[in-house]
Amino acid sequence: MSMNEIHEKHWAEFMTDAHHRTLYDSWWTSSSVGYWRQTRLYAAVFEVLGGLKDFSWLTVGDGAGYDAWRLLQAGYREVLATDLDDAVLAETKAAGLIQNISIENAESLSFADDSFDFILCKEALHHMSRPYAAIYEMFRVARYGVVVIEPQDPWVDYPCRVDQSQPHYESVGNYVYQYSTRELEKIAYGLNIRGIATKKMMDVYTTGCEFAMCNDGDPIWESTRTRTEQLTTAMHAGEVVASYVQAVFFKSTVTVELFDLLAQQNPEWRFLRTDTNPYLNGSSAF
Repeated sequence: MSMNEIHEKHWAEFMTDAHHRTLYDSWWTSSSVGYWRQTRLYAAVFEVLGGLKDFSWLTVGDGAGYDAWRLLQAGYREVLATDLDDAVLAETKAAGLIQNISIENAESLSFADDSFDFILCKEALHHMSRPYAAIYEMFRVARYGVVVIEPQDPWVDYPCRVDQSQPHYESVGNYVYQYSTRELEKIAYGLNIRGIATKKMMDVYTTGCEFAMCNDGDPIWESTRTRTEQLTTAMHAGEVVASYVQAVFFKSTVTVELFDLLAQQNPEWRFLRTDTNPYLNGSSAF
């Protein structure tokens, strides 16, 4: 069975598993610790691109449609959710949580060039066998930018691990690709696009956080929040490597003026111009 077939089977059977069904039902509770964790991960959209809610969005690798739901809930008006299998997407749509869905292989999207203004790919690239093919497909289909949120490679970017790296695999059949600020910046430089904004973050998963509420005194909430604050402080001090890297790629269709304005408005983010190839006269691959 191929990796894509395993992935499709996972989502096709997802709702028939009692544990998965319980998890699914918990995802839509906005007062939960799990929801709070996810909000922090969406900072690339909510912070950097929070003023662009009238633009069209595509979510890629959005198995249950949760990414699309969060965008719609935040006021982004036009969102299409996609994944290799639509079994769970269809249920989320039937519940009225999302509006538009489509079956798509991220490594070979069916859309024409520049079909959507922005694309969001959150925690999906590391499941793919050819993630870079998916990245270039998203650049092709996006008119202005691509948002990527992925686990940080602990063996790249300071302070990186120095022990021998080991491959990690998941039960849905994939080798876990992990990313770094450096790697994402190289992609932007290679394409000579307008630029990239990146930010590292720490995330803490506590068992049961999907069902715990963000109430003072709740042990899961207190533990998750405290540990997150401690690790974030250590990350900024250079003592531990980040657990996630968030990035917004800006194509050359984004004006220099807008890029500079967003950089000014988001001082906690690293904005980097990557349209610097002196031999291309400002042209880019996309």
